[in-house]
Amino acid sequence: MQALGEYLPQIGQLVLAVVLGFLVGLEREVHDKPAGITTMGLVTLAGTLLCQLSLAVQQFGGGGDPTRIAAAVMTGIGFLGAGSILREGRHVEGVTTAATIWVMSAVGIAIGASYYVPAIATVLLVLFGFWLKPYTDRLADYIRKRRGLPPRG
Repeated sequence: MQALGEYLPQIGQLVLAVVLGFLVGLEREVHDKPAGITTMGLVTLAGTLLCQLSLAVQQFGGGGDPTRIAAAVMTGIGFLGAGSILREGRHVEGVTTAATIWVMSAVGIAIGASYYVPAIATVLLVLFGFWLKPYTDRLADYIRKRRGLPPRG
């Protein structure tokens, strides 16, 4: 059995995953969107832990391809995200939530694989995209109006 100190890098990865998930979840909650702090933290945490386990199985002589767990995580998270999409006639809601859940799972996997800079950069890009959304929505509405199209929603 390994001493607790030997697990510190993995514990650090789990903490980073939760912090990054909480940041994205906080942004979602501040704007009254579904899948907030807890959901994003758990999704990112799960991606990290499953990646760690996949790599550990491979490292300690387990057979198989370690990328299979990551692929299975992304598929499973896709189903979770699909559950957040609601359709009423031509109006569809929850696509951004589903995409965010999926991306945060990938962030968790990246952290578990020790790709910290890409994981942090991805979270910053997600937050930037959320910050930019009101402006791009207004631009899209302006273009639609100029073309004589009805407003969205």
